[in-house]
Amino acid sequence: MPSRTVVIAQNDPIIALGLANDLHAYFARVTVADSVVELHTLLARHEARVAVLDLELVNVDEVNRLARSFGDLTIVCTHRSPDEQMWMAALNAGAVEFCHPQDIRSILNAWRNGFRHHLAAAA
Repeated sequence: MPSRTVVIAQNDPIIALGLANDLHAYFARVTVADSVVELHTLLARHEARVAVLDLELVNVDEVNRLARSFGDLTIVCTHRSPDEQMWMAALNAGAVEFCHPQDIRSILNAWRNGFRHHLAAAA
């Protein structure tokens, strides 16, 4: 059974705390990374399957590295004021969704769709 852990990496600690509180209802474990180095450590330690990444903290190149390194990881990128180029760059780098950091519905939909995609790929 896949891990029910989500790792959050947000530039704003208040947004990170709000996301963590909102996502606790859906995930067994919610952890918050304060840096890219800690993000890698938490993803590996908890075998997380979902990462919610603020593009103010984690750049698009890092999203690409994470997507390649953690094949079963569903990556949701967030930004407070996204534009179309940023959105396309994140999706091209391996994110499955790009949304506002307080859009819990989009984050959950991305997780569910990513979970289904990984199940289909494994079959």
